[in-house]
Amino acid sequence: MYIDGEKRCDLTSTAILEYYVDKRAPVGCQLSFWYHLHDENSVVSSTPINVIMVRGTATQKLLQTQSMTNGWQNARTIIGNRPGGYKLQFSFSCPFFGSTDVMLDDVNFDKCAEGDVPAGSEQLSCHFEKDTCSWYHDYSASVLWQRVRGGFKYPEGNGTYMLISSQRGLNISSAARLVGFAAGQVICVSFRYHIFGTSTAGSLKFIVRRPGHAEDIVWIRSGSQGNKWRFADLTFSSDEPIQFIIEGVVGGEQGTISIDDIIVSSRENGSCPAERECTFQGSLCGLRPVPSADFSWSRMDGTSQPANSSGPQTDHTLETKHGCYLSAQLWKRPPGSRGQIATALMEPTPARGECLMFWYYMEGNAVGQLNVDLRTSDAPVKLWSRSGDQGSRWRHGRVSLLSPDSPYQVIFEAVTGDGPRRDIAIDDMTVHNGACPPEGFCDFEMDLCGWVNNAPAESGVNWDWLSGSSQGHLVPNKDHTTMTSLGHFVLYRSYDSDREEVARLESEWMEAVDQACLDFWHRAEGWTSDKPSDVTLTVFLNETSGLRQIWTTNGFINSSWIQDKVEYSALGPHQIILQASSPPSKYSTFSLDDLHILRNKSCHILPTTTPNPAITTTTAAPDDGVHCTFEQDLCNWLQEVDDDFNWTLSRGLEVDEPWDGPLYDHSIGNSQGSYLLFNGSGLGDSKRASVSAAVGHLTSQICVEFWYYMFGPSLSTVDLLVETKSSQALVWTRRGTQNPEWINAQVTIDMDDMMRVMFTGHRNSNSEGFIALDDVTVSNGACRKQSVCGFDSDWCGFENDVSHVGRWRRERGTEDHVDHTYATVNGYYMSALMSNSEQPEVAQLLSPDFISPAEMCVRFWYRLPAGASHTLSVHVWSGVLGEALWQRSGAPSSDWEVAEVTAFWPTKFNVVFRASHVPGVNSTVQLDDFSVKKGACSPTANCDFESGPCNWLNRLTEDGHGWVLANGGFLGPPMDHTTESPEGVFLLSFSPHSGTNVVRMASEWIRLKKEVAACLTLWYFMDSG
Repeated sequence: MYIDGEKRCDLTSTAILEYYVDKRAPVGCQLSFWYHLHDENSVVSSTPINVIMVRGTATQKLLQTQSMTNGWQNARTIIGNRPGGYKLQFSFSCPFFGSTDVMLDDVNFDKCAEGDVPAGSEQLSCHFEKDTCSWYHDYSASVLWQRVRGGFKYPEGNGTYMLISSQRGLNISSAARLVGFAAGQVICVSFRYHIFGTSTAGSLKFIVRRPGHAEDIVWIRSGSQGNKWRFADLTFSSDEPIQFIIEGVVGGEQGTISIDDIIVSSRENGSCPAERECTFQGSLCGLRPVPSADFSWSRMDGTSQPANSSGPQTDHTLETKHGCYLSAQLWKRPPGSRGQIATALMEPTPARGECLMFWYYMEGNAVGQLNVDLRTSDAPVKLWSRSGDQGSRWRHGRVSLLSPDSPYQVIFEAVTGDGPRRDIAIDDMTVHNGACPPEGFCDFEMDLCGWVNNAPAESGVNWDWLSGSSQGHLVPNKDHTTMTSLGHFVLYRSYDSDREEVARLESEWMEAVDQACLDFWHRAEGWTSDKPSDVTLTVFLNETSGLRQIWTTNGFINSSWIQDKVEYSALGPHQIILQASSPPSKYSTFSLDDLHILRNKSCHILPTTTPNPAITTTTAAPDDGVHCTFEQDLCNWLQEVDDDFNWTLSRGLEVDEPWDGPLYDHSIGNSQGSYLLFNGSGLGDSKRASVSAAVGHLTSQICVEFWYYMFGPSLSTVDLLVETKSSQALVWTRRGTQNPEWINAQVTIDMDDMMRVMFTGHRNSNSEGFIALDDVTVSNGACRKQSVCGFDSDWCGFENDVSHVGRWRRERGTEDHVDHTYATVNGYYMSALMSNSEQPEVAQLLSPDFISPAEMCVRFWYRLPAGASHTLSVHVWSGVLGEALWQRSGAPSSDWEVAEVTAFWPTKFNVVFRASHVPGVNSTVQLDDFSVKKGACSPTANCDFESGPCNWLNRLTEDGHGWVLANGGFLGPPMDHTTESPEGVFLLSFSPHSGTNVVRMASEWIRLKKEVAACLTLWYFMDSG
């Protein structure tokens, strides 16, 4: 088809070529065509071709081409998943200037037959940063997913993600669908999701459609899941291509549903990584029978329940009878028999433990008992137990796992009761970092902690799980736990209706108790303040005899959290029910937070929020170590006789020039104090001096702590060595000039048959400078008091984020990869360890908790291997992963490199080191020497050198020649540029010997903003005198 621009075009003309589509096309159906726009006389762009969909009077632009081409160009647009009954139009409007010839050819409908898979559909792994990859919108759905970036209006997230949100006037059943196609014998799917809003928030479904079969819901989450991103892992088996559908249903008037970071991979043989949340939909998640038990558990669904079973008719994951869960099948077991199933052997937990969360179902009198045990090499330890009727609903269970010193297994044990109908089931198991909250306590930060909504059917509303950032009127702007907008609480809201509205939150069943205290905080909100609320909160005990009211209040509207304490006792099994109610035609809210049921405690004698630390007394071991300040002599240190010269005792008074030695010692801190000095200047190659001390009387693990000072333009090395009965080993070393100050070093040595430790200084013909030692201590045990975490004794409180498949591991240095702290094979560092998975993986390392009222500067050393597949980034975690504060990928590290990043969060937080890689790469990201200091970091690469080199690092040559920090008056300029005084500091390169000398200094890695120019400015002084 052709338009002659000169003959058929004027300013008001539009050419339209149209085609009528009467049937719905498959999801991947595409309109493809070739076009050419040409005007050889015009110097300005023409107008483009528009592809338009016309349905009745409504129009939608599907595609706009280029306005000028150099030859034929191909274009295509998706038209699938739209109901038939529309026209497709090619529209071209004549330009204001010039005369454009328009050519159109080879118009095709590709992949439009039923069952066709669109080309390029393999790109299902998607972070949604640029587009939706190979996920196609279902245009027959009532709404469409939006691609948005986190911010004030939407959930915070890492960049861009897909979202739907509820709106006034939008039908609560409105749904958006993304469709993708996958193939492979085993298909692994993982993604992150965020569902937040009121209790009527919608649902997110993962649906599978196999050829010739109806759609099958394999995963679903409904209602608010808290203001945080969560994860899902799914496994599929198929011998033919299958269709994936991600469906979001908007639900009530307030809420959002988001998805991000979809990873899809296929495996011809093998299995997917272990599910981080075990739903039992596809497997037993690695659980295995215990041979010594009477029987094991079985995976089943609600359709398999016999008449004499009291098990659930629906699972917890899908909430349908076709969903799977784990059942003990007690209906066919004799009373008193025990069934067990155990996890695989797990790695030791972090020092603060982990939290195992699961859902369980126990209905019926004398149903039996459910126990959770932890087993190491010792006898199993019972951690958690429930017995008897727990009601006809799934209940929430959680238990802290603590085994920092040895691998362990978790055992689920079902003990058969003697009731006529019986079974026990579990579902949806997850493990989270950190210990679970105390028994009976709920701050609502992670979930509802086993409290469940159970409102009366005739007048019921639910308690909503919200945070201070939730939208809506009369919602507290901060919780009580964290006192920030990020914290969570539960809220009752009366909807100004014509009837009384009642919400009930009920606890788990508890055993009889003579004395107990319910301690909690409430906050009432209304349109007027300083008066009692319209909402009534009533506390009931639900006992076998029925409900018994034990306390009531209306609260007080003053925009603050108020503490309440309720004493009670119960003669038998009981629940606590928190009921909120409001009379008709009232609009108010009532919130609860930090609920704590303290059994066998009086409300008048409650423990403090922070328990007093346990007081322990220890008997100090005799000090058999070696300690020397060098004020009088060398103490236990001896000069070696087979070296070239000696270390000498010296003082600052004896120093004439800056490179002769320190002006003060470390012990006393003035020029009168003594230290041990190695003269690093001189002629002749391979000269060394050594001092040693005997340590044979100490244990096989010792700590060598000392202070060292290394300064000069061309320094060689100082080594710390250990001699055993059979060998000599280098355990710590430093090379080249350091900051001009005393620097602390602590070296843990773990070695059998140690005889001596030795310090050896080296110099060569080009050496210029000195090495000094002071306050050397050798003691039993590992080094402990360290301001920098070098991972040489332990993990320093760091732990893996168990929500990711990848793991960080503490590794010892090798000849090819020494650590940074010791710079030898004796040191340790953290290494991001990935599995042999065929899909991209992430490993996240969490720091200990920080509570900082102001900004702090995080400093660390890292090594990034070659290849663009590796990424290391730094984030803040406080219930949700924040945006990357620092990131590096692509270019490899030439050696250990340093970085600093400013971190701050208004509540308790962790610093997160996130490493990622793609399959087929064996090298790993490495991390060492983590430290923090108060205040924000200095801007990257900006430095006046008054307080040090600001992370500019010497790249030393073979002879150790490097830049040094210097003052005016000795060598170089008489004053610096910053202060214009002799006391000011600058960088100096000085070569005392003839010949060519090269010095190099490198900054931190600088990440420039795209399309923004950067300017490097510096002041320099050159003198050949």
